Amino acid sequence: MKQYLGDKAAVPPQHVIVHDEAQRAWDAEQVAAKHALPFPVSEPEAFVGFGERIPEWCVLVGLIGTGQEIHVGEEAGLGQWREALQKAGSPEQWTVHAPQRVLDEFFADPPAAAGEGAGGRQPAPRLEASEALDLTVELRFHFAADLDEWVDGLLTDDRACAANELSERCDALAARGRNLAARLEAAGYQLRMTRDLDVAKSYFPKRYDGDPQARYGLLASSRDKSLTEWGIPNGFHSTSAMRLGPWYGDGDESHRSCRHLRECVTEFGAQGLELDGVLLAWGTDFIRSGDRWSDQRARKYKAGTKIRDAYALRLNAYRVLLTRGRNGAVIYLPPLPEFDATAAWLQAYGVKVL
Repeated sequence: MKQYLGDKAAVPPQHVIVHDEAQRAWDAEQVAAKHALPFPVSEPEAFVGFGERIPEWCVLVGLIGTGQEIHVGEEAGLGQWREALQKAGSPEQWTVHAPQRVLDEFFADPPAAAGEGAGGRQPAPRLEASEALDLTVELRFHFAADLDEWVDGLLTDDRACAANELSERCDALAARGRNLAARLEAAGYQLRMTRDLDVAKSYFPKRYDGDPQARYGLLASSRDKSLTEWGIPNGFHSTSAMRLGPWYGDGDESHRSCRHLRECVTEFGAQGLELDGVLLAWGTDFIRSGDRWSDQRARKYKAGTKIRDAYALRLNAYRVLLTRGRNGAVIYLPPLPEFDATAAWLQAYGVKVL
């Protein structure tokens, strides 16, 4: 990236540039921190700038997912691309093709129409809605869509009732979750929970008895600060020293194999990868408090780090952790009173108790 930035920047030889997970593009502070540039520029600004220097024509493809922003510097979202196009040398020469729902988010504050200069309307890119670009078919596994919808409701429907005080609204939300969980169960995807770690660990050898190729492992959030007391090694020093290849790929003969349920992977080691089964140790960094989710007990980010939305990072971390299993997940909640409301909401939303 650095070779295409600056006064003596090279011109990219390609006419097509692809930015995977475009909604997670780094902001200017994160780019500067990672690339030591003499001037601040976000990834969207950089990529639009690359495109404008390419002779004749350029197509910039942004692949957009949802709820995967878990790293600092990724929270700004699609609005950064709008800002980058508005700052471009020739905004009116760009055309944005996207599904309407993406355009609505991309240009939440619609840009002015192209044509007039100072004192009037400013140049702006053209917008072309195309629903053919909305890729709605899941390829990961056949019930991924139901799982994504279940997780989305579990984590984001935070206006439900307080635990044990079921209102009509809460009943409707919980019923939706139970219906989705039942559909997943019928398709072979099991959602289970327990307050006993030994019970959680014993589930997987029984379920995958006779299948040495099955992969199941222990996952936990990187920002929890209490799970180590319950035998979950999710601390930085433990997870940073992990060898992910052997953890995911080795069988029972290897002490590093995920199947032993000893070493723990956080959202950073699990993003983009999958297991057959997941043992998710739920932490105090994202728990139910009254009638909504709270991140008040999360381990803080280091001093000086600019965080746009720490709550969103925690929510998305659990979205990642809950969707890593192809066949199911067992959620372990330590037997502490602060987890009671979370356990109640999981049960109400269709998770069965082991």
